[in-house]
Amino acid sequence: MQYTGVKTTRSPRRISWDVLRVIAVLAVVFQHATHQVTINHPELGDPPFRFSLQIGAATLLTISAFFVCETVRRGNTLRWWWNRVARLLPAYVVAVLFTWAAFAVLAPADWYVPTPWDVAGNLLFLQSWLPSVHYVDGAYWTLPVQLLAFTAAALLWPRGRWNTWHAPALVWAVVLVPLGLRLLYTPESPQWFRLLFDGLGLHRAHLFAAGAAIWFWSRRRLGGWHLTALLGVLLVAHEAHSADLASTVAFGVLLVLIALAAGGPDWDNPVLMAFARPIRWIGGISFGIYLLNQEVGYLLSSVLLSSGVTSSWVRLAAVVAQAILLGWFLTTLVERPAHRWLTRRLPELLRSWRGSPGEATASSAAGPGSGGRGGAESVRSGRPGDGAGGEHELAERGVPARPAHDLVEFAVAQRDGDLAERRGTGVADAAAAPLSVRPVDERTVRRAPGRD
Repeated sequence: MQYTGVKTTRSPRRISWDVLRVIAVLAVVFQHATHQVTINHPELGDPPFRFSLQIGAATLLTISAFFVCETVRRGNTLRWWWNRVARLLPAYVVAVLFTWAAFAVLAPADWYVPTPWDVAGNLLFLQSWLPSVHYVDGAYWTLPVQLLAFTAAALLWPRGRWNTWHAPALVWAVVLVPLGLRLLYTPESPQWFRLLFDGLGLHRAHLFAAGAAIWFWSRRRLGGWHLTALLGVLLVAHEAHSADLASTVAFGVLLVLIALAAGGPDWDNPVLMAFARPIRWIGGISFGIYLLNQEVGYLLSSVLLSSGVTSSWVRLAAVVAQAILLGWFLTTLVERPAHRWLTRRLPELLRSWRGSPGEATASSAAGPGSGGRGGAESVRSGRPGDGAGGEHELAERGVPARPAHDLVEFAVAQRDGDLAERRGTGVADAAAAPLSVRPVDERTVRRAPGRD
């Protein structure tokens, strides 16, 4: 397969998405450390203040859904799905085992310590399906929901199917169907119904609908008034599922900010750019912070209190610092290397085991992680820390994720990148401009390295 060899200039990564990730993950940390701790462990005393808004995880899932829409349409959906799984699972497995070990060593005698059954159930994502399985960490409810969403996206989004009225109809259904089922969800409901509702994450399905709706709007496939109406109904559904009006209002504000990041210019003002490095650093390790902030934070606070550290401010600062430090370790030591191995080295090993030394050699010649596709796979994967989001740096830059499978698709991808560059957005509207493909002279076309 040939392509024209036209070069796409890479635009700077947009800081707006990292700002939103930082806001979201710090909201999670502070909500756990100053509000949820008083419910789970009142013996740890009163925190210096209380931040009770439950908005962090909802925001991260909405951002994740936006970038699912931005990236699932590019190339093979099975490969895309494996890329997402390889980003989530290794860090999650290590976080579960680390939290379990920390509890076994540091938990006070009167605290519940997860059993091997709990650990096995969490590793298999059965905690929402089996009442006998306790969460190793309450924050882990997002992981099975994300995996279900990734799987649904890979199955429901073959190339070109959702370009017309089907997509808005699906988004509305994801909001309204769970809302209708919520009205039937009562303590007297059959256990199988409650298990299905909770196990499938239907009470949070509208968060993925929010991200998808904002993406369609940013691509001009959904009108502004349509998006406004949909998000309004979506917030009603969010309140029905959460019964927390203050958090619903705050989440509505964050939805507006997500829409501004998706459809407007980057937030590269002097104030934010002065803190660009720490913002991008924390945004890049946000998934690791999310995984290791709640229960491990409670343990640290307990250890400090038993050691004579009575200042609630000092203990809160230690908990926040620990979450960031452990998140960094988890990202750099587990998430990134495991993702590279699972998406680059493992396919090469499988090809060599199938007895195709020629393919393995071509793959190595094309560059590490290229998969024999001219190094395209080496830039395919997204930025780290995108598990509660699965977000991708290349998508934020408006850069095509890999050489297209044919000339028409490459022209679309090239035009998307050029438009994104001119407009300063990472989500240029390819559908709004007519496509013109110049005939290619087979005698002069330059072959993509590693392509047939």
